[in-house]
This record gives sequence, C-alpha cells and structure tokens, in this order.
Amino acid sequence: MRVNLIFGFLGSGKTTLVRHLLARRSSEKTAVIVNEFGEVGIDGEILRGKAVDLVELNAGCLCCTLKGSLLNAVEELREKAGVERIIVEATGLAQPSELTETLADPSLSERVDVGPLVTVVDAAKFPKLYAMLGEFYEAQIESADILVLNKVDLVASTELDRVRDEIRQINPTADLLFAERGEVDAEYLLVDRASAVVAAHGEMAGQHGAHAHPHDHDHAGHDPHEHAPAESFVLTAPAGARRADVERFFAALSDAVWRAKGFMHVDGEPCLVQYAMGQLEITAAAERTHENVVFIGQDIDRAALERQWMQTSSAAHA
Repeated sequence: MRVNLIFGFLGSGKTTLVRHLLARRSSEKTAVIVNEFGEVGIDGEILRGKAVDLVELNAGCLCCTLKGSLLNAVEELREKAGVERIIVEATGLAQPSELTETLADPSLSERVDVGPLVTVVDAAKFPKLYAMLGEFYEAQIESADILVLNKVDLVASTELDRVRDEIRQINPTADLLFAERGEVDAEYLLVDRASAVVAAHGEMAGQHGAHAHPHDHDHAGHDPHEHAPAESFVLTAPAGARRADVERFFAALSDAVWRAKGFMHVDGEPCLVQYAMGQLEITAAAERTHENVVFIGQDIDRAALERQWMQTSSAAHA
C-alpha cells in the first residue's frame, strides 16, 4: 500500500487538490485521512461522498497527540478495508518531517510505501506568509518532493517569477508544478517516482520555468518538529445571514485570523464559506443539520469577533 502526503499552510488549497485527485483517481481502492486543527472537521465534510473511505482525525496533530491514531488508521485501512492507497491531508500547522518519521514506524515501514511528499503553496500569499511564519513555513517547502504553486491566476506574472525564484532558493530539487484551483496532473502526483513517468512529464514541467526530475529526498534530516503557534474555536453559524453582511464581516477581520471555514446559510441558501487572510469564497453547498464555522489564528480577540459575527444574522437587523 502507498501513502501520499499532502501538506501546505492553512488556505493554500490542500482540500481542493485532494478533491481533484479523487475525481481523477484510477480504479485502485483509495482512502483519505484528514487531519484538522480544531474540534469540528470541515474538510472531511467537503470530501465526504467521494466514494472513498474517509477517516477524520481532529483537534490534534498527526505527528504529536494523534500519532497512535494515525498508525492505527493506516493499519486498519490496509488490513480490514483492503485499501491500496491512502491520501493524507495534514493540518496546515504540521511539519512534514515529523509525519514522515511517524510513518517510518517499524510496525508499518515494511508494508507501506510513503511518498511523494507534496506541499501546496499559495502563490498570492507566499510573501506575506513567509514573512509572518519564517522557518516554520520554510520547512514545509524545504521538505517537499513536489511543490504545487497554487492560485497562480491570482498573481501577476512578474510577481509569480519572484515567488518561484524564492521557492527555488528554499528547495532547489523538488518538482515544481503550477496550478489554478489545484488542477494538476493527478497521475503525476500519485504515481511512484519512476524515471519513465517523470520523463513523460518533462515538457509539462517546463511551464513557467518549472523543473521536473526524480530525486531521493532525505526527510529525516530537517529540524525538530515545531508547530506554528495557533488557536482555534468554533462558532455556530448565525441565522439568516445576508451575503453583504458576511462579506463585510470578513473584510474587517484583522491579520490575527488566518483561516475560517464552515457551512452556513447565506441569503437563504446553504453555502460553504472559506476565508484565508483577506480572500473570501462563498460557494453553494448541500443542506446540513448543523452549521458551524471554524476560526484559526493567533491572539484573536474572540469576544469582539463573536459580537461582530452575530451582526451578520438577520435578527441583528430586525
């Protein structure tokens, strides 16, 4: 069985990428393990219904408090469910090196092949995140076998060149792919790193000056694990929220809020609301019994945020 690892900071587009991979997967039996920072799993809800086994591990990190849960989940999927491939979507606050060490546990290493390790980078927010997170963010990029530079449609070509050059300085050997909304060659990300496959994609990787080549990356040689300092909490979705008020709420958020994601009714319609440091996306979603939004960040004034959040309710305008 093979385990593919998907990393990337909050809001980079990991879940969108995983949805893309699942939609284009081969006939092999595939499972997804989603690890989220917070008590309510939103990404799991987004991926549910894709005809795959889904395991949600919330309120902890796969390489720390949930290490045993991850090993048990992988072993159970392999032995009892007959899964041939597992895609692990790690929390955006996790470091790759510790997770690869977790999966190198002797109980699994002889029966499970791990990799390639994929890190998704938000091209538009890279400069801001790098300045804010420093070595933590650098380590996510440095550890990757494949870097997916996502949301390139939101960046001017000159800025994209600068971002590419900075990323290349951090990790000069990883395969570098450019994507809009996580649209990449699924086979290229999921296949074993065979030279024939890499050669077949050499022309594709030439776009924007990207490079594709096989390499043997030493994941264990990176710095000890360290989380980005963060907190999370869940707020119940307000009743009868109006789109204009929701947009106004998120536009006024401080940089203390890094990420928000959840389900709520907007203008009377069920929606998925996703926010990532200045960027808001509201899309149609299926009806759900419970509607919540998870907020993640650092030094958030929760009381003030809750007051502002309730102002999006129709009751606030009655």
